[in-house]
Amino acid sequence: MFSAFMKQWPQYFAAITATLSMMILGTNVGWTSPIIPMLKSPDSPFPVTSNEAAWITSFLMLGSLPGCILAALIVDRIGRKASLLVANIPLLVGWILILIAWHPYVLYVSRFISGIGMGSVYVLCPMYICEIADKNIRGALGSFIKLMMTIGELYGHAIGPYVSYAVLGYSCVIIPIIFFVSFVWMPESPYYLLMQDKRPDAEKSLRRLRRYSKDEELYEEINEMYKTVINDMSNRGHFWDLFSTTGNKKAVLICFGLQFILQFSGLAAIESYTQEIMEEAETELSAALAVIILGIFQLASGIGAAALADKAGRKPLLLSTTFLAGVTLTISGVFCYLKHHQELDMKPYGYLLVSSVIFYELIIALGLSPLAYMMLGELFSTNVKGIAVCLANLWSCLLAFVVSKLFQVVSDASGIDVSFAWFALTCFFGIAFIAIYVPETKGKSLAEIQDELNFGKKKPNHVEIIVP
Repeated sequence: MFSAFMKQWPQYFAAITATLSMMILGTNVGWTSPIIPMLKSPDSPFPVTSNEAAWITSFLMLGSLPGCILAALIVDRIGRKASLLVANIPLLVGWILILIAWHPYVLYVSRFISGIGMGSVYVLCPMYICEIADKNIRGALGSFIKLMMTIGELYGHAIGPYVSYAVLGYSCVIIPIIFFVSFVWMPESPYYLLMQDKRPDAEKSLRRLRRYSKDEELYEEINEMYKTVINDMSNRGHFWDLFSTTGNKKAVLICFGLQFILQFSGLAAIESYTQEIMEEAETELSAALAVIILGIFQLASGIGAAALADKAGRKPLLLSTTFLAGVTLTISGVFCYLKHHQELDMKPYGYLLVSSVIFYELIIALGLSPLAYMMLGELFSTNVKGIAVCLANLWSCLLAFVVSKLFQVVSDASGIDVSFAWFALTCFFGIAFIAIYVPETKGKSLAEIQDELNFGKKKPNHVEIIVP
């Protein structure tokens, strides 16, 4: 095991430095939790109304929509690595604007600009990770995407309540700088280099990532990659190519379906309204402390996901975590129903709601959330991957906005228990979807995944390509 790690450590290092970009996104998401109450308080650096605070929060998601499109436009032109470095620029600019802000309008601009970087990173990071990773550890490295974002959220939640506005800003602006200084030295994706007909550079990149002891092993893998790229690039990727092959059609169905299940299970709404939901429990635990505890559990769960993705497999992890999420959401819904519709005194049982919300976040972070994003980089062929991941993230952002808004509307009109019932039913529907449509990708190369999507269990008739 130690010898395997010594051979694979460059891939772990490249994945960690790449996913520092996800940590930056996490700090952007976590920043609002401690800062919005601070800006609305009498000691605010500048006055902010509730309506302005809502816009400060939402402009991040709004900016992510053009960010997804930007990433799709540049990823096949300048490369995965260069595109991630470019995406770091709006994230850095956003934090600088936060530090110098003197009016809520400046924060609107800063959050929108950060959102552009956020949308871009969501598209680019899964692509880079999946294309540099060996098939035996691709699941573990892909789990770093959600893990690092959770670390970023916890970073903001843990520091924010105890420092000033400026100190939190300076603490967060450091991370984009660390990302740039570390990631600029990482290798480019060998798949992209082969797409650009730069085989010597691709071999150099792969040698750095795999630390091959024998040239034969290097040539064997580079030839397999080359055949995959040739097959994928015979037709340059366009939007309509997403529906031109059986494999791409299946990948669209699977990835868009997983994002639907993830978002309609209530993830964005529960993360946005955690404090209000916790207050329903009426326990002695403060909402601020509960959020920090929740972040710690999410972090532990993310570490668990990294360990399990390549051991348990994608499909068993998706099935088990989606089922358990449905169970915990059902418990939350029953608690709120008994409290509001049956008018029972549920205060002695408040810990049930708190623990079920925490367990929901933990279990989602263990499987459904990281795998829904990681599989974006696994399932699509190389020529349409940029377009596909862009569209999937646009779909995800749109669903997150809809769920966050409808949660408040439905809860006000019919009760929060109805919202929880909606989330739970989505999870139980998701179990059937995953069981029928989602393939197991554990231990398979990207070429093998494409073969299974296109040909099923039948043996494809490949044209053998000999590369000197």
